[in-house]
Amino acid sequence: MNSNLCLKIFSAEQTRQADQYTITHEPIASIDLMERASTCFVQAFLRDYSKDQSVKVFCGTGNNGGDGLAIARLLLDADYHVEVYLLGDVEKGTPDFQSNLKKLKGLLAPVWVSDMVVFPTIENGDLVIDALFGSGVSRPVEGIYAECIEAINRSMAKDVIAVDIASGLGCETRYGKGAVMEVSHTITFQSPKLTQLLPENDVHTGRLDVINIGLSEEFIRSVAVQQYFLTEAFIKSLLIPRKKYAHKGDAGRSLIVAGSFGKMGAAVLAAQACLRSGVGLLTMQVPECGVDILQSTTPEAMVRADKNSKVNEKFDDLEGFDAIGVGPGIGTEDETAKRLKLLIGSSKVPMVLDADALNILSQHPTWLEYLPKGSVLTPHPGEFTRLVGEWDDDAHKLALQMELAQRLDAIVLLKGAHSTVATPDGRLFFNSTGNPGMATGGSGDVLTGMVTAFLAQGYDSLSATLVACFVHGRAGDLFLAEGAEESLIASDLITKTPLVLKCLKSR
Repeated sequence: MNSNLCLKIFSAEQTRQADQYTITHEPIASIDLMERASTCFVQAFLRDYSKDQSVKVFCGTGNNGGDGLAIARLLLDADYHVEVYLLGDVEKGTPDFQSNLKKLKGLLAPVWVSDMVVFPTIENGDLVIDALFGSGVSRPVEGIYAECIEAINRSMAKDVIAVDIASGLGCETRYGKGAVMEVSHTITFQSPKLTQLLPENDVHTGRLDVINIGLSEEFIRSVAVQQYFLTEAFIKSLLIPRKKYAHKGDAGRSLIVAGSFGKMGAAVLAAQACLRSGVGLLTMQVPECGVDILQSTTPEAMVRADKNSKVNEKFDDLEGFDAIGVGPGIGTEDETAKRLKLLIGSSKVPMVLDADALNILSQHPTWLEYLPKGSVLTPHPGEFTRLVGEWDDDAHKLALQMELAQRLDAIVLLKGAHSTVATPDGRLFFNSTGNPGMATGGSGDVLTGMVTAFLAQGYDSLSATLVACFVHGRAGDLFLAEGAEESLIASDLITKTPLVLKCLKSR
């Protein structure tokens, strides 16, 4: 697994080191690197915003402010209507800030905001570019800066676009109760910052675009990190090609235990997702009430009928399976819980545990210690809370996720926007695909089927989880090309999976 194909998530200090290494070893002057970053920002900006909107750029006196000045100049060159507002002691600005200020003064006169009396009126429909503070902020934002941020937050601006990171939002954490810019769009440099991927900071991140500004690849490869952002190139590198003479047994044998009376849809979704993700042979264990449903909706799957007409309670032979998925729609009845305990104790292959399987385990936490090595847990936040308890904030939640993965020697996939995948060795992967339309019933059942399929095909547990997570999200994104977020249903993810896999396997 070549993690260098992922985007590494840097700390503020590592970001500073990457800049300095690039300046020294490319070599390139710092002012030219700033110009390159600003040019990349403007190219991304031009794709989204028209020239009939007024642009107000707010700049501090550090290098983020220098970026803002360069961006303002480049937007003026592109015939945008631009106004620039400066905060802070201009005479104490960084050298690159001073250089870009001199270049801009020949084109327009920036306004120094010494107090809120001279703060501009932000009209409905204006665009605001936030270049007050960058990734190096290390304390709460107060004073005139905080007043400016709060005024922009209250304004009628159509969009607020952050240069690299919203002002006041640290790379790794928020600092106290200082002001933080609320933004609708962040154009960040080289790699995402940890805080930009956390739910609690959504209002301070908005839509996130990551742009490559050409920092040293040598430095990036050499830096050790524990947190990564998935890329298409990385996922492609994990795919296992199917051999010309492969037969269905070579493509893996999966068992999925799913469904109960009134919840057979979960079993159907998991089954169809598993099949569309490439498994060779799929056996579904369902209560008797689900046999006809599975046989008619998913004829490609073999079906084992439980003697109970409404729930799964029977324990069957597990020999011959390469992966076992359990949980979608099974309910939490006592007999089902007893069967899950037997499954966990008897399985010699990794298991994928989701939904009601996790709810049962939260009621019997000691059973978790007996999970087969390499198993995968796929909770949503509610199920995760039942497993580990409440958390103080998103950083604490991630710590609990990593602790659980290490304690169980398992992969823990916590679902949501930028789903996170924690490994026993302390790594954390953030997914880069998906959209809010996927917040719909059955989406998790589809993911369970996908992970089970990739496990059965010979992927290691981490690779199976990462590929399934990325494909699942990309399928949701493909749906948006022709439909609205509100219209997406879980079966749409299955329908789009073949096209996602085809695109990933293309050369």
